[in-house]
Amino acid sequence: MAGQTAILEGIRVLEFGWAVAGPLTTSWAGGYGAEVIKVETRTRPDIIRSFTPFKNDKADLNNSHFFARENANKKSITLNLKHPQGREVALNLAAQCDVVLESYTSGAMAKLGLAYEDLVKVKPDLIMISSCMYGQSGDLRSMPGYGMPLTALCGLTHLCGWPDRAPCGPYGAYTDYLVPRFNLLAIAAALDYRRRTGQGVYMDAAQLEAGAQFVAPALLERELTGKSPSRIGNRDPQAAPHGVYPCAGEDRWVAITVFTDEQWQAMAQAMGSPDWSLDPELASAQGRLARCEELDRRLADWTGPQQARAVMELLQGVKVPAGVANDGRDLGQDPQIVFDGHYARREHPVMGQVDYAGHSLTFSAAPQKVERSPCLGEHTKEICLGLLGMDQAEYDALERDGAFE
Repeated sequence: MAGQTAILEGIRVLEFGWAVAGPLTTSWAGGYGAEVIKVETRTRPDIIRSFTPFKNDKADLNNSHFFARENANKKSITLNLKHPQGREVALNLAAQCDVVLESYTSGAMAKLGLAYEDLVKVKPDLIMISSCMYGQSGDLRSMPGYGMPLTALCGLTHLCGWPDRAPCGPYGAYTDYLVPRFNLLAIAAALDYRRRTGQGVYMDAAQLEAGAQFVAPALLERELTGKSPSRIGNRDPQAAPHGVYPCAGEDRWVAITVFTDEQWQAMAQAMGSPDWSLDPELASAQGRLARCEELDRRLADWTGPQQARAVMELLQGVKVPAGVANDGRDLGQDPQIVFDGHYARREHPVMGQVDYAGHSLTFSAAPQKVERSPCLGEHTKEICLGLLGMDQAEYDALERDGAFE
């Protein structure tokens, strides 16, 4: 909107990112107004450029919707960081930036001559954040990895599933979508610190430590009771019924939660007050918890012939918490998500129309501005001739020499 200033407007971020956690951090920073430059290489491109889904199932480094989703709001420059002149370009870029993010394995930036100690020589008030799995110190610091094993290491996988089965874990590389929220907050705090003191800062943001924050209740229970929580399926120690129930159609489900006696009475009436629901024992939470398996069967019989959205709307209408278990198509058409403008459709030069999602936190006085993801090395020449002030002859010489591979 006219006259409104984005939160990170005027901030330039240089990203040495890989996979999801690091790149998603800077993507969100870009949505909040930062100029983000992603350093890539054609010899070893970001791994998620090779991940499905591809537009029209055509595998191509510039045709991955996965990469696009995590890399909106950026420019891309290709640099061979093992090339002396490629490293020199990277140093010159750092000198023009406020923040550097890297998510390589511990020690990788030092081997390239691009550690914090190297970068502050060209930018004394630089803010740098390193976001690898185990952090920059400790016995496991050099071990590489991705969000799937990290989700298990954080304890999240152990807590998800049924007590009589192996852990199934939350879907996908769950921590990859938790860690960037901590990273972005840390960057904002560091920028405020620099504003107040004039000094930069280096932050070692171990993804393991960030992910472990989300099992705090389990850690507290262990500390207070000596017992380690385990899998309870869809159960809840304070709510019954509490589960996900089948509905009409293929793989259609609705989640229902009843915490209070008033909610139970409202639900029983919404179901038409069947005889079984009038059992006095079910009028109390203690009684319902004692018979939760029976309640699950009863509710599944009731929801089974019905459309999931109809069940949700009926129960929400009487103030009983309920929600459709949305699939991907549902999310794209969800009326609230559409109303909120969560997805921004942008034209990509290779993929055509792509829906990009911004950060879930929106500020009324400083709305996000979502731009498309870049093609590999799309902005190399623009950045070199513009921001870095190279002349055409210098750029051509570096290109011939392989600095931009």
